[in-house]
Amino acid sequence: MTARNFTTFYLAKVDLPVVLEPHKFYVSEARKRLLAQFSDIEREAQEAEAEHLETSGRNFDPDRDDPADAYEDAYQKGVSRWMALTEMQNTITLALTAGMFHQFDKALRDKAVREFSHWLDREKIGPIIWDLGFPRLMELLEWLGMEIVEKDFFRKLDACRQVVNVYKHGDGNAHRDLSSKFPEYYGRFKEEDLPWFRARHEDLTVSEAQFVEFSDAITAFWLNIPEYSFWSQSREAPTWLGLEIKKQEKRLDKMNSTLPARGGRID
Repeated sequence: MTARNFTTFYLAKVDLPVVLEPHKFYVSEARKRLLAQFSDIEREAQEAEAEHLETSGRNFDPDRDDPADAYEDAYQKGVSRWMALTEMQNTITLALTAGMFHQFDKALRDKAVREFSHWLDREKIGPIIWDLGFPRLMELLEWLGMEIVEKDFFRKLDACRQVVNVYKHGDGNAHRDLSSKFPEYYGRFKEEDLPWFRARHEDLTVSEAQFVEFSDAITAFWLNIPEYSFWSQSREAPTWLGLEIKKQEKRLDKMNSTLPARGGRID
């Protein structure tokens, strides 16, 4: 690498809508078309209770039936409807959260590949960027001098990443990390309220308000990226980067060794 200064990452202000508009559209339509359907679960539960009570009343026999049983059955019907709708709402919100994060993650990696490829071999850096875990991707960007992990938005962004991992994989390291660092995503029960309580991965819950917080963190991330990042601003390269580049070099050498002689070499 020469000592001359050059642009390592460029995000033109006029290009910001390319990444922000699809994100904003996704969130807006998700709330309007899907999450809005769960705006009044309490009312729907009460209607289910009233409907069941009305149906029971038409078949009520005062000589045989106990009115208390009818009211209890109706109440349970309302509770069942509330629980079913709440579970459906949470499932949909988690799925929307995963879709939103994947959209962001893919857009970021695609942009990173394009920018790094201006000064590094695309055949090597491209697979590295697509294979990296998200924390290491942040290390790569901070290597270029960007300030990310210490920003206020990053806590929500990292929580979103871990929520998606728990949603996808269930019990495991992601669940243990998330429940320890971000217990607010495990429903209304908190360890300080119930000392014996331990979150289960099945308890993972994201409200619409938390979904919007994740969305705002993604927007803040994009707005935080400077228009220009220069080589002179770069820090010490991550220790793992050299090893990853060597792996890609071996992969390319192996590919080249299997090509026909007239096929040329992949540089």
